[in-house]
Amino acid sequence: MARTRAALLAAAADVFAERGYDGASVDEIARAAGVSVGSIYSRFGSKQDLFRALMTGHLEGDLHRVRSGMDAGPEQGLAELEAVLLETARSRPATLLDAESWAVAMRTPAMRAAVSDHHRRVRDEAAAMVARGRAAGGVDLGVPDDEVATAMIALFHGLVREYRLGVPGEAPPDLYSRMVHALATGLAALAADGGPPGEP
Repeated sequence: MARTRAALLAAAADVFAERGYDGASVDEIARAAGVSVGSIYSRFGSKQDLFRALMTGHLEGDLHRVRSGMDAGPEQGLAELEAVLLETARSRPATLLDAESWAVAMRTPAMRAAVSDHHRRVRDEAAAMVARGRAAGGVDLGVPDDEVATAMIALFHGLVREYRLGVPGEAPPDLYSRMVHALATGLAALAADGGPPGEP
C-alpha cells in the first residue's frame, strides 16, 4: 500500500511537472505509475487532492530537514534551507512544480484555496524559524517575523528560477544565505536606530 502511494506521488510529480495541473489527466498519472485509475481515486479522491498531497509531501520532507538543522542552531537551519533551494533548482520536475503551484492558483479558482493554505503554512514555518533565530541571537529586527518570512520565501522562489536558468556568474550558490544575513543585519541596525524608515 505504501509503495503504491509512493509510486502514485512520484508519477504525479512527473506528469504535473511536464503537463501542468490542467493538462495532466488521472489516466496518464495512473499509466505512469502502473496502477489503475481506481487506485488514485481510492487513495486521493480527486486530481485536486492528489496535487495537494504532492505539495504536502514535498513540504514535509523539506521542513523535516530544516527543523533538524534548526535544532543544531540557526546557521545550520539556514544552511539546510539553502541546500533545499539548490536541490530544487537542480531538479527539472521540482522547479516546474514550484512554478506550477503558483500558476495553478492563478488559473484554477478551485485550487487557489489549496495553494494559499500551502503557502500560508510555509510562511508560518519560516516565521517560526525567524523567531528561533532572533531568540538565539538576542536581536530585535523591528518588523514582524511573518514579514521577514515573506521576504525570505520570495527570495527563495526567485533564486530557484535564477539558478534554473543557469546564467553564468549571476547567482553564486551561497547567495541566499548571504542575502538573508544582510536582511537580518540591516533590519537589526534599523531597529537599533529607532525603527525602519517611515516609522515614528
